[in-house]
Amino acid sequence: MSTTPDNRSFSALISDGLEQVTALFRSEIQLAKAEMAKKVTTAGVAIGLMVGGLAFAMATLVMLLTTIATFLAEAGLNAGLSFLLATIVGGVLAAILAWAGLQKLKSETMVPERTVHQVQMDAQAAKGNAP
Repeated sequence: MSTTPDNRSFSALISDGLEQVTALFRSEIQLAKAEMAKKVTTAGVAIGLMVGGLAFAMATLVMLLTTIATFLAEAGLNAGLSFLLATIVGGVLAAILAWAGLQKLKSETMVPERTVHQVQMDAQAAKGNAP
């Protein structure tokens, strides 16, 4: 930093200050955009995984549940009860898959953390506090 006195006019100092604040806001916006683009990509991947998992699970689950129900019926259980138990197993598996996908979309994972941290540091600097 320079220790020489600044001989610029008050309006020039205000103008420079406003330019610096504007540049700061622009850089913060760019950081937020970049970080949110990454978060949106992560969300897209999570949704794709959920859809892929559900599509694959549907075909597999039909065969698996039919096999379980048939096995239970051949083991001596009533056919209706066999299919009911197989349906419950399928429901539990579907819930687990849906829960895993939703965990990837939690709002906490979508927060632009670097941007929030940088804005907090900028606010402290504007107040005159050292970060």
